[in-house]
Amino acid sequence: MPRLKLPLYTKILLWFLVNVLVLALLGFGFMRAQFKLGLDWMLAGEPGDRIAALGDSLTHEFSRVPESEWNTKLHAYETTHGVTFALFDNRGSQAFGEPVTPPPEVLPKLIDRRPPGHGPQRRAPGPVMKRPDDAPPKPRFMLKAGSPARYWAGVHLDLVQQRDNTALMLVMVSDSISGGGLFFELWPWIALVAAALLLSALIWMPFVRGITHFIQGLNKAAGRIARGKFDERISTARHDELGELSTSVNAMAAQLGDYVAQQRRITADVAHELCSPIARMQMALGVAEQRGTPEQAVYLKKLDHELQHMARLVEELLAFSKTETLPERETPEEVDLTALIAQVIAREAPDTPIHTEVPLLPLSTLRHALNRALGNVLRNAVRYAKNIEIHAERSEDRWIIIRVLDRGPGVPAVALEHLFKPFYRPEAARSRATGGSGLGLAITKRCVEACGGEVSASNREGGGLEVKMRIPMSLHPSP
Repeated sequence: MPRLKLPLYTKILLWFLVNVLVLALLGFGFMRAQFKLGLDWMLAGEPGDRIAALGDSLTHEFSRVPESEWNTKLHAYETTHGVTFALFDNRGSQAFGEPVTPPPEVLPKLIDRRPPGHGPQRRAPGPVMKRPDDAPPKPRFMLKAGSPARYWAGVHLDLVQQRDNTALMLVMVSDSISGGGLFFELWPWIALVAAALLLSALIWMPFVRGITHFIQGLNKAAGRIARGKFDERISTARHDELGELSTSVNAMAAQLGDYVAQQRRITADVAHELCSPIARMQMALGVAEQRGTPEQAVYLKKLDHELQHMARLVEELLAFSKTETLPERETPEEVDLTALIAQVIAREAPDTPIHTEVPLLPLSTLRHALNRALGNVLRNAVRYAKNIEIHAERSEDRWIIIRVLDRGPGVPAVALEHLFKPFYRPEAARSRATGGSGLGLAITKRCVEACGGEVSASNREGGGLEVKMRIPMSLHPSP
């Protein structure tokens, strides 16, 4: 199962909210332990007002009907709110509603301990007057009790039982803390969390955005350095650990650039220095062949073969080292791609039937670099495969796509990402016996990159290899 990928900004914000939640729970637990808080605190706000209003509404409605209809009315309330309703007298005995058995923790709450004159008084039949705004709040409670545990809430009513003139209390029982929306409403809490999330995002956005933006830039720069762009540099304007990290990455890129430049310079110098002794050895071998005996001819031929292979390797080493400076040595020019591909085919595969589909496409690029890249790929295909095709097309984002396809042995899937590395040859399909040096596709990669493009390879269904070169239609000259 794939892991969920979250941006760094989201992770920081989520951890901040988790921290706030943990602190809130710890604070609530401490307050509850120190001040012995129960669930009554929930009735101090809107839920308490809601229950008090429900009690007033029930009092007003019940005072207009005989007591014989109160059970029916309570059942209607239960259907509306999804909560069990019952009326208890001030001695803790149930008077109306579906029979419920209060747990021992609830019984003390049912007794009306208001002093005489403060409780409900028997009144003549008629409408109940609205309670004044400055009237003291009626006693109410809420707790969790019983086995299985249920939520109990109650409020004393301005309602008396006519039989014995006892005050009544409305008791509500629910299996959930929400109580059908009477005790607890989820949406206000969701709105609170959403508001906290939004506010936190707005407060933290400048700080976190600065970090994530820098890391994104650092990641992109590191990717370009990994691709050989050692002149890439990162801003060191930050005065913190990230600023120190950017300084270290810049120093690393500079050292890598110097190291790679030295390696390339050594490669070019060694290849250049090898040209003269190889040439002298070839001249000496020619003299030896003229003066040698027939018995020596076989050995001299093998020596000549090895010497020619060494000469080709040195030549490709020189070509490989020169591709690094192609953008400085060449300037973009208008290229007729159809004519260029025909020229490459005539040079590299004059006797091989090759199917081409190359329309007229506008292209401004480095002619010699593209010529060398196409030549190396085609020479590689001719060496190992048959049924070769060359296709070119224009993509929607102003790029030219050139594909060289064959029906050869292909390469192992694990070798595809290494094909364009210097001196790499997949042993399953290619070896020194076939004449390759392992530099042809590496030169192709540098030539294509000099044209501002990229090259990749993939195996074809049914066998064979496809090399795809993606080149911009117009290459701006190097400054």
